[in-house]
Amino acid sequence: MYNDFMVSDQLQFGCKKNNSCVHALFTVNESVKYFTKRIKGVLWLLDASKAFDKVLHHGILKKLLDKMCL
Repeated sequence: MYNDFMVSDQLQFGCKKNNSCVHALFTVNESVKYFTKRIKGVLWLLDASKAFDKVLHHGILKKLLDKMCL
């Protein structure tokens, strides 16, 4: 129903049908192997900051407790 409106990049793996973390790990592993074989002295940096939710968990808990104590 909403699939026509919800379009994401083909390189995004999370929350997509027929995709999982295994696909993302495979892609990273194959990329490392490919470039390590072809380029000597490769420096690998992985920025995973966008892979995790940035949520103030204590703030959410406080809001839930405030709602429960009405």
